[in-house]
Amino acid sequence: MTELVINASNVVSPLCYSLLRLEPYTICVFNCVYCYARWYYRWGFTEASPRPVALRVFERVARSIRRRGLLPIPIRLSTLVDPFQPPEEVFKVSLRAMEIALRYEYPLVINTKGVLLAREPWRGVAEKLGDRGLLLLQVSVTSLDERVSKLLEPRAPPPGERLRLLKEFADTGVPGVVRLSPYIPRVSAAPSPEELAVRLREFGAKLVIVESLRLEKDRMPAVLRAVGAPGLELEPYSLREVPGAKPLVRPSLRVRLEEYSALRRALVKEGLRFATCKEGLFTLHTTPNCCGMHMFGVEVGYRPTLYELYRLAAEAGGIAIEKLGDALESICRDRRYLCGERLREYPREVSKPLRYHEKKLLRVAKDPEMLPRVAPALTIAEGRVRAAKLPIP
Repeated sequence: MTELVINASNVVSPLCYSLLRLEPYTICVFNCVYCYARWYYRWGFTEASPRPVALRVFERVARSIRRRGLLPIPIRLSTLVDPFQPPEEVFKVSLRAMEIALRYEYPLVINTKGVLLAREPWRGVAEKLGDRGLLLLQVSVTSLDERVSKLLEPRAPPPGERLRLLKEFADTGVPGVVRLSPYIPRVSAAPSPEELAVRLREFGAKLVIVESLRLEKDRMPAVLRAVGAPGLELEPYSLREVPGAKPLVRPSLRVRLEEYSALRRALVKEGLRFATCKEGLFTLHTTPNCCGMHMFGVEVGYRPTLYELYRLAAEAGGIAIEKLGDALESICRDRRYLCGERLREYPREVSKPLRYHEKKLLRVAKDPEMLPRVAPALTIAEGRVRAAKLPIP
């Protein structure tokens, strides 16, 4: 595993702003049915052991960026394992990560299903980060129905407790995001998108991000039956077959567009923003970026994605494929976007993998077969990348 920077892929590289992450533990004990970490961690761990190497690399990079006077690139705590699972009470790796972020005034995205952050000493450090505009809190839930949550996330705190954590910090001014992840049609927005939107507003959410459920094809039917969504229309998720790996499926684009559109309307009515995560459905987005990077109280830098190319293509009526590199350069003239030669100013641990992500982004953007699979809001026609018309209900 590459420390701090997520490995490049045909999905992550073109779609994600949050490529820096710190994984504090080897595994997660919440034991979620849909756990994605099992696809990435193949080391045979049976206990959640601390990963101090991640702290060392983070501190070195944070110190270097601060000393050089560069825009900090927000780091996510974390992506594969929960940073506030029960072992954190003993090892306090996430606490130490927060203290490093505070010491070097480094922006931190906390993404959790846990509620340990509400207790001391974690709360005190988090509040100090929030006071300095350095904290973005994302709380993940699949459903507000505790029965469904217990089935899917048997060892995680109930969804109501997670949302109360969001509310407590929102009341102190920390920007709050709810990640409906994984989103399951017929389940995640029950009993209705309108009621869900009202409740999320009451809990202090400003942005709602959805990320669709994806599972091995042979496991998906049983999970859907268990949560009350049998017979859901599915489609392949994997862009290509990988030898030895089981094929993944997710709800079909038609089903996702129908559900997301209804939820988007309800959220907008309640004054909340909406985005999809790693789905490329930019037409539905009501926020400048899908991760909430604009919500920090300090200036931060982040990489461009297909979302920026989508906006350019929509405004200009398309971008010639041979001009995509020039289009990316034009985006990078905005100092918030870190790409091209500007990346060379950053520590090698960050700059080298981010440059590789940038190359992968351009390769996907130029591929007429892959681009609409990764981002259905874009297509290639007559040698130009264009904004596509999605069949939104």
